[in-house]
Amino acid sequence: MMSKFIAKGLMVLTVAAMLAPASLVAQDGRKVKKEVKPDYPELAREAHVSGLVRLQVVISPSGHVKSASVVGGHPLLIASAMQAVKEWQYEPAAEETTQVVVFNFNN
Repeated sequence: MMSKFIAKGLMVLTVAAMLAPASLVAQDGRKVKKEVKPDYPELAREAHVSGLVRLQVVISPSGHVKSASVVGGHPLLIASAMQAVKEWQYEPAAEETTQVVVFNFNN
């Protein structure tokens, strides 16, 4: 039983590592047009893991999230946060901008 839990945890960590290359208004004033909430990972729920995940996102002039990198958070929660933030859409702007998005996972 414990080995299955460890294997699942390692799989999630691997996925999170592969993916790694909230406020509604960016620091530069760009508003979020489309915000996708992350799913609470089942393994994290079973393990009673909760907390914040901080991601730094690069937003293209068109408003799409160009890239995201992990600033902090529990490894079991990171992949879900990364997947969600990549679907966010911001208002267009004249240039590329960066901001930190914070997701709060509560069990």
